[in-house]
Amino acid sequence: MTQTKHITGSTGPLSTLARTIFLAVAAIGSIFLLITGAVVAFFLLAGIVMLVVAAFSFFWAKAKITGKPFGPKAQFEKAREDMEAQFNAYRESVGDGPVLDAQQTPDGWSVED
Repeated sequence: MTQTKHITGSTGPLSTLARTIFLAVAAIGSIFLLITGAVVAFFLLAGIVMLVVAAFSFFWAKAKITGKPFGPKAQFEKAREDMEAQFNAYRESVGDGPVLDAQQTPDGWSVED
């Protein structure tokens, strides 16, 4: 128990060289893993972006070919135009009709043409 200050053993030039080589290999390996992870993340993100662009292009082209609105704003405008057309058609079909004059009588309300 006289040499407890060196728990890992003696620190000779060979053990120092081995430790340095081990640390260098570990550093190179960790850098390699970091770069590999970054490349995988980049290609995964690029694939997702390309998938979103392809879906957007498909639905946009489909809307242009079929003549239907694309997107929430265009759909809202189309719905508003349809409602206005229905309202105007209903208003034209109803017409003004006869004007009635209601008068209050002792027996109640009376309507005369």
